[in-house]
Amino acid sequence: MSLIVASSSQQQYGGIERLGNVKTISGLEAPSNFQNHFTSPIKIPQNAEIAVESVKITRDALMDIEAEALMYMYFGRLQTTPNAFETRLEMPIPIKPRAGVYNVEEWRIEIETRLNESYANPEIFGKWVVGRQTNGSGVTTNLTLKCTQRGQGAPNIAIQAGAMLSTYWVSPCNLSKPYKSGVDWDVADAAPGREIERLTIGSKPSVLEELDEMSCSMIGHGHPFALNEGEFIVKTKDAGAAGKGGWRVGLARPQMEYIRDTTKPTAARQRANLLPGTRHPDGGFPDGQLMSTKYNLNNPFNGRNQRDFYDFMVQNDSGTIQIFQLSYDDVLYTNQLVMSEVVYWGQPGSWNPAATGPMTTAEFNASFTAVEFKSAGDKMDLYFGIVGDVGGRVKIVGNALQTKRWECFLPIGETRNALYPRLNITQEEDILTITSYSSHYIDFASFRYPTINGNNFVTGDDYYTNNRVMRYARARVGGDLNLAVVEDTKNRPYCLSQTLLCDTKQKMVVDQLNVSTQTTSYQPIVNLALGQKIALIIGHNAPGSKDDYLEGKYATGEFAGQAKMNRTLGFPNRSFIDQVEGFTQGYVVGDAPPAAPALVIQFNAFVAPEYRSHSCFVRLSNMPIQSYNGAKNSVSKILYHLPRFTNDGREFGTLFFAPGEKTYVALHNATPEILNNIEVQIVDVNERPVSDISGNTIVVFHLRKKV
Repeated sequence: MSLIVASSSQQQYGGIERLGNVKTISGLEAPSNFQNHFTSPIKIPQNAEIAVESVKITRDALMDIEAEALMYMYFGRLQTTPNAFETRLEMPIPIKPRAGVYNVEEWRIEIETRLNESYANPEIFGKWVVGRQTNGSGVTTNLTLKCTQRGQGAPNIAIQAGAMLSTYWVSPCNLSKPYKSGVDWDVADAAPGREIERLTIGSKPSVLEELDEMSCSMIGHGHPFALNEGEFIVKTKDAGAAGKGGWRVGLARPQMEYIRDTTKPTAARQRANLLPGTRHPDGGFPDGQLMSTKYNLNNPFNGRNQRDFYDFMVQNDSGTIQIFQLSYDDVLYTNQLVMSEVVYWGQPGSWNPAATGPMTTAEFNASFTAVEFKSAGDKMDLYFGIVGDVGGRVKIVGNALQTKRWECFLPIGETRNALYPRLNITQEEDILTITSYSSHYIDFASFRYPTINGNNFVTGDDYYTNNRVMRYARARVGGDLNLAVVEDTKNRPYCLSQTLLCDTKQKMVVDQLNVSTQTTSYQPIVNLALGQKIALIIGHNAPGSKDDYLEGKYATGEFAGQAKMNRTLGFPNRSFIDQVEGFTQGYVVGDAPPAAPALVIQFNAFVAPEYRSHSCFVRLSNMPIQSYNGAKNSVSKILYHLPRFTNDGREFGTLFFAPGEKTYVALHNATPEILNNIEVQIVDVNERPVSDISGNTIVVFHLRKKV
């Protein structure tokens, strides 16, 4: 009788002394496929048989992540009833990990990376930390997913060195109307803030027409506006003070045009624009053609030019002070996105309840020197004046009694949670001065604004530009060999036209006749946190259920579009988890009580991620043993089936197995033989070397004459 000790790590190859683990499936020292050579040959007796005495392996906790792995992250109003899509303006964000094989630490990093790189609300963008908890033996027991809101106290970007100067401002329609900094306007340091001056003489006969010409219309292409007590203050005293010039001040989602049909001569190339709701049919938009049936260049109700687009805006046309916002009109007209006027006068709680029309420019200039947009979560307020003005600082939009949709700003939803400063000036040498602009992103590139790189339109880190347009892949589109590409450098999943769902929901409907009594409600700031709640869609939820958040093109019956990551995250019996339910059931911790907004939310998984689980077998590939493998319908050289668990219940890590009763398999040798080497494999049921073991594999065999 003989004992044969086989080891994957061998002294002659340096393996015994190496600290690093070998994880290949080929080579002399691979832990699942190795050979040992004997300088002193082993004598095998006549009619011998062999069995496994013991096995030591190090089994890694690995996961097979398929290409269809998908989950959704949601930050917004939670649904309390089935089919409650119209109760919210936020959308779930698809999170798609890369396919591959991961150990638990690699998987933790992958989930954290995908969550942080995903386009999202700027208040939580890049603020996920994925951790793992372990037991006393160092074995991972579960993952933790923590999100921290940025909170209040965003820096004033307007006083940061080098920020918001000339290169920061671009024309929203820089292709079709190539107005630009240094030619049409200039930006200089002020004390404090930034001073923006118009350089060119207007050519239009009226102030309003000059505003619509957009000769000095600009948008800041970076630093999204802080939504938690952020402020945007613009001094207007040097713009139109004499009643000659006009201006617009406001906030808007990212705006950009991109070139199509780049194989055509320059004069024949067409363009597409990122105005809300517009579509780009095959072949583009010829000049002079209305851009969409969703958002026309003119408001069909009042004839207002809408190309100079703002989500929230106050305007001085040198006669009156008007306030506008993007809204949805499906009552007066069919399926129209419009810039509707906010009625801030003549109602209880409004400026001058007795007034029959908006404030005049003369009234404004006599009392106020500035306008201020103030954020409060998903609520936007507007003030006229600053401390020291004749009229003081007065809230114009956002008072408690201003609840009808046509007298207040609509709540901020997914398409406009990334807002940027917008300005327009009509008169040469008129000046607007930005004294305060709040953003959490001091670093210009930390939350990307969409850009044009040659012929390529590159999406930003916001929801709107990632879901607004199709990502063409250098192919024929509408009969054109289209070399213009819409690309995302991070290759994040998207869904075309999902932005329309947000902008056309019932909550966005505003009656332009100012008759409707429909009201607007907001999510208040509590505990210094936004009122929105976090939820994770990690499995399939039945359509029409309370936990069904997938609408529009996300709502698909195809398996590829459904969430399916509950087991790999450690929630095997859940398809939907949220912070309110999580508090009551114990899988969420945070800095606020259940159901209350919180700056910090942490989801604690129930169990460790579901690792790959398959049977392993010891196989002697160079010995004349004979067994049978039904999975392959063939003769085999498998000698031993490794249990899944050790006697103490462990499945991963360093494992030791010693069968209580050995199973001997005959070698079928009629005469004594000499064994010079032994080839050992740890294989799956298809007899392929497994890839989830590492370190040094040791198998001890017992060789004896057949009993």
